[in-house]
Amino acid sequence: MSEHSSEIVVGIDFGTTSGVDEKLVVNLLMPSRHSGVSWAVNGGSKVIRLINNWPDPTAQNASKDKVPSSISYVDGKPQKWGYTVGLTDESFRWVKILLEENHKYITTVEPVRNSNQLLTKVDKKAHEVVADYLRLLWEYTLDDIQKFHPTFREIFALRVVLTVPAMWSPAAKDKTLQAARMAGMPSSIKLVTEPEAAALATLKDKAADNALKVKDAFIVCDAGGGTVDLISYEVQQLNPLKIKECAIGDVFLDTNFQKYIETIVGEAQYNSIKETNRKKMMKEFEYGIKRTFSEKTDQTYSVDLRGVKDDYKNNVIDDTITVSM
Repeated sequence: MSEHSSEIVVGIDFGTTSGVDEKLVVNLLMPSRHSGVSWAVNGGSKVIRLINNWPDPTAQNASKDKVPSSISYVDGKPQKWGYTVGLTDESFRWVKILLEENHKYITTVEPVRNSNQLLTKVDKKAHEVVADYLRLLWEYTLDDIQKFHPTFREIFALRVVLTVPAMWSPAAKDKTLQAARMAGMPSSIKLVTEPEAAALATLKDKAADNALKVKDAFIVCDAGGGTVDLISYEVQQLNPLKIKECAIGDVFLDTNFQKYIETIVGEAQYNSIKETNRKKMMKEFEYGIKRTFSEKTDQTYSVDLRGVKDDYKNNVIDDTITVSM
């Protein structure tokens, strides 16, 4: 932390849900057309400040937790941003999506397509536009911090946490970091995926209420305006709360079902099953079990299992196996 005795953590959720690190909750909804920032001193009571007084020429004493993620240019220089961008102004919207090359939204979603075409007109690259927007957002954040801590630059180090979609490629992550540093943010920026941020934000209160146990597993569906992520996590420890990604997805269900069948019939017999019969078995598992599964604990399901001997003990009868879930 160099010569500073403490730090201020600034959270920026560069995605479509609430983002946190273990100390901070923040909202920045870039693809869903809005952004937000929160910050807190990492010490003492750690009170979180959610910026809700964004510049808005049309508002009358209204507080808004988010600010539009739009920016307009004149002669290649930023002119307006956030609420100051008018409805008729030619502006960038959903520009974050352009950080991911060949994203399908570039040709299928109008705001993204328009922003992509506008890049040529202002002679800028996507990460440069993102940097311009983040610079304005960052400067406003620093002004907000100064209102509460006039000498914060001498007292506190600054730490920034940015969220990114879980499906973001390494190249898109690099461009995100590059844009943030170009915006004047500290070089030691930490990236965290949006589902992980959402999980930490949601589970922090659950842990405080003693509603969580180590080894608990859960699935986070982060469905936002521009990206959708579905990831599973397992609780590793409670204080401080620590989670890790665990594999309980669609592909792993298939693999575990195949291993289960192999355990029942034995490796040699399983390997002797014709490939076409295995595919038929997995097709029935897909449509007859996975897609019809319910919370009832007494459900039984049957799938074809051709090419193995009957085993009444394990419910393998007449080329069919019956399993309980």
